Amino acid sequence: MVLRNTDPSAHAEITAIREACLKLNQVQLSDCEIYCSCEPCPMCLTAIHFSNIKKLVYGARAEAAVAVGFDSIIADALSNTGFYEKLNLEIKKADGSVAEMAEQVFENTKDKFKIRTQVSIV
Repeated sequence: MVLRNTDPSAHAEITAIREACLKLNQVQLSDCEIYCSCEPCPMCLTAIHFSNIKKLVYGARAEAAVAVGFDSIIADALSNTGFYEKLNLEIKKADGSVAEMAEQVFENTKDKFKIRTQVSIV
């Protein structure tokens, strides 16, 4: 959705939260859980926190997104910061075949979908 909508904030998690809020006609999603193919970036994690979602399950580590071409700030921002521990949120990495499948998707598509990380505005 980022590229389709030309909107850098249109990550899957943000889009899902927006749609859930509209469907439920509320901004507090405390009865909801969110499942992500990859560990969320700081923007998405903050939106998850502000929407009061109580459970997050992700498949691939942030480093898998970096391998596809996403900026390494995603992984760097979350590592060794204690950011997760400060949230009132159950965070779990999927295990077994689900996690392996998520990692494999990023590995298989990294050559097809390079993300442009530098933009020049004139």
